[in-house]
Amino acid sequence: MKERWLPVGVIAAVLFAVNLVARWVAKGITDADRQSVAGLVALGVIGLVFLVMAVYWGRVRPQARVVADLAAAGGVACLLSILVGPLLAGEGPFAHGAGAFFNQIWLYAGVFIIGTGLGLVGLMAFNADHRARQLKAFAQQQHSKARPRRA
Repeated sequence: MKERWLPVGVIAAVLFAVNLVARWVAKGITDADRQSVAGLVALGVIGLVFLVMAVYWGRVRPQARVVADLAAAGGVACLLSILVGPLLAGEGPFAHGAGAFFNQIWLYAGVFIIGTGLGLVGLMAFNADHRARQLKAFAQQQHSKARPRRA
């Protein structure tokens, strides 16, 4: 159990830390445009974490497990980011209204889908995903068992 959920927890902690650092940086910036840029950079880093982990895990794990594990990490990180993150940055979770609160959830879900999807599609395109590697190993095994034809 520890083998599966410890990495998921670490990824959730990393995603939450990225969000929290971005909140602190944005809080120190007075210009609204630069605050938006800080938020976009944080979303890009979060998406990159999803992409890299999808590629890393997708090579050795089935896609369903990769998606489930990253969804669990993303869900925990999202909840922490929208409920605890604002409190640590000196605001309330609903300080900007319910619309902004739910917008954060949709943005996080979109970043998860795009990052994980691009990582897994890239693996499939290069035949490097778990399923392709299994099929290749099976084909090599069957080829080595084959007997030559008699003349």
